[in-house]
Amino acid sequence: MSHFTDVSYWQAARPYESEQIALITLPSNAPTFDDSIQLLRAQLISLNAWPEAGDTFLELLEQVRGYGVTLIPTDYDWLNQVAESAQKGEDIGLHYPSIFQKLLTFPELRHKFLHILNLRGTDA
Repeated sequence: MSHFTDVSYWQAARPYESEQIALITLPSNAPTFDDSIQLLRAQLISLNAWPEAGDTFLELLEQVRGYGVTLIPTDYDWLNQVAESAQKGEDIGLHYPSIFQKLLTFPELRHKFLHILNLRGTDA
């Protein structure tokens, strides 16, 4: 079992409502919560960066709503580095377990990450 799928150690999730999150406005055609998770999964699989235990975590996600870590402003600072690792085909769940969990849990962070991946894809 992966260390980020062991729910017995998760703390209660408390979303961080920063000014940065408040300023994010999702376009009206933004993917829904479930669609954006599947989009994230598909993009990471295509980059060979989807964690080995990623599907197990997705199965547990509904059971553990309300548990997890707190989203903090510095999580956004990690997105470029995580996107770079994903483009190299690295398992981001292994290298960045907390960020991976937060990507699946917090839609705002996930949308920003997907945007960065798309930008990096057009720069290549």
